[in-house]
Amino acid sequence: MPACYYGFSSFPSTNTIMLISRSIIFAVLSFLAGANACVQCPATLQVDDRTSHLYEAFPLVKNQSRFCVYNDDKLNGDDSSVACEYDIENGQLVEGYRSCPYKATVKNSC
Repeated sequence: MPACYYGFSSFPSTNTIMLISRSIIFAVLSFLAGANACVQCPATLQVDDRTSHLYEAFPLVKNQSRFCVYNDDKLNGDDSSVACEYDIENGQLVEGYRSCPYKATVKNSC
């Protein structure tokens, strides 16, 4: 009897192989979806009793954190442009201006 005989009991059934394949594909897709998660920068930030608006946002340190820059041309000196840096995975503030929120919203994708 050849080793590839269909009734050979040590081979898993086709249904089992398909279930395992689907599970692996689901795990990979779930990981990739998590890898695309990103921080949503707050739209505004209070700076010296004024509202500064989000000017730009971009990833830092090989996409480990998100850098949010706020501008208000009517403020003088260093406060006219301030920034907040957030951890990509949990949205917690890494460092930034004193009025940066401690936590930002994390979205599933950018």
